[in-house]
Amino acid sequence: MSPAISQESPETSVDGFRFDLRAWAALLVLCTAILFEGMSLSSINVQLAGIQHGLELRPDQLQLVAGAFLTTYAGLLLLGGKCADRWGRRRTFLIGVALFGVSSLAAALAQEPVLLITARALQGVGAALTSPAAVALIVTRFPEGAARNRALGVFSAMGAAGFSLGVVIGGALTQGFGWRGAFFLYVPLSLLVLALAPRVLDRDSHSTTARSRIAWLPALLITGGLIAMVYAVGRLGTGSTTGIAVVGGTGLAATVAFFASQARSSTPLLPLSLLADRRMVAACVALGGAFAGITGAMFLVAIDLQDRQGYSALAAGLAFLPQGLAVGILSTPAARLANRHPATRLLLVGLTVVTAGQLLYTTVENGSYLTQLLPAALLVGAGIAVTYPAAVMLASAAASLDDQGTASGALTAAQQAGGALGVAAVTALQSIAPGSFWTGSISLWGCFAFVAVALLGCSALLRHGDGRNS
Repeated sequence: MSPAISQESPETSVDGFRFDLRAWAALLVLCTAILFEGMSLSSINVQLAGIQHGLELRPDQLQLVAGAFLTTYAGLLLLGGKCADRWGRRRTFLIGVALFGVSSLAAALAQEPVLLITARALQGVGAALTSPAAVALIVTRFPEGAARNRALGVFSAMGAAGFSLGVVIGGALTQGFGWRGAFFLYVPLSLLVLALAPRVLDRDSHSTTARSRIAWLPALLITGGLIAMVYAVGRLGTGSTTGIAVVGGTGLAATVAFFASQARSSTPLLPLSLLADRRMVAACVALGGAFAGITGAMFLVAIDLQDRQGYSALAAGLAFLPQGLAVGILSTPAARLANRHPATRLLLVGLTVVTAGQLLYTTVENGSYLTQLLPAALLVGAGIAVTYPAAVMLASAAASLDDQGTASGALTAAQQAGGALGVAAVTALQSIAPGSFWTGSISLWGCFAFVAVALLGCSALLRHGDGRNS
């Protein structure tokens, strides 16, 4: 491929560790976890218009197609890490990839809305198993120091690459073969990974937590609670008040029960002491609020581009491409800024830039691509490139050495849950307040409000920062 993987190249040696062909092959196979996640997150936005017309979905059902993946992924992510420790990292990775591939096939073949939504939820379960197992395999495969940092850097970059590829490849497949084509793509990719992984990934050693019990009930409580609340929010304005109250109340009760169980547990999935640190809370608020606004805006604009403005699925995907490219290109320079500036400051600066981009997003339904959507996408991408590493640093500073994996999982869960709730909320706003305000639709102003509130919340949480997170 490139000289970087040649066994003779001096570039393959990092602190005595040689990045030979087998090491690169193992790393690239593991990177499929974050690649599939990024592609699934972005490609669904250009599939939604076709799905809505093809299956005749109601708006609340359509938002569940987008949000089902996010909710199960968010709710089961911490459990996925425990499963990797109990079942073995390689075994859990393979199970997750297989489940993702099978559920993608089910989504491609779905003829009913319930089947499609269920398949999307199972995709999230697969990702929740695959992603933490992949990170654990990288940590054990590559020695601590520069080699591991390089491997984790490649893994992170693949997320941005997946997001960028998803909107383009998903758009092209949707345009050429219909919305089912983008789901079919993951089937041969999953089979390829399942064929290669046993050959390039080391066998699992004995598990350090083999005798510990997996906390199924708390994981099911938080996942079920998220699904119920997302569904209830999305039904506002269209469903019966009594039904919404029952479903939403059940979801809230399940979420409260989850936190109560964590307070009593000697080995919690999410130690509540972690949430007592304002840096951890600020990091979760930042990513949850930012992605609620970003995911909601992409959901609305992608459908508007295709339904009202006449964009093809590929053209709609290309319209969002600069946002993913901005994240990918600017992530590494933004991470280096953390060596010179406190993470608290970078987080607030990044959220401010995202907020500015979301303000521009309110104008895109009535403006041109070059003057509205393009600069909005670039601003949002640049803001996330700064916000994300700052949030990771804050979460890492808040957690003890033993809780680093849990903190990372909780941060990702907050991001995905925020995205799911954002899509549900804008769907409800479209039903409750379908009109416009000043520059754009009230729904897009709702997306702006999510990020603005997150910015204000983080400013309040971090205003007494003491520099420990720098």
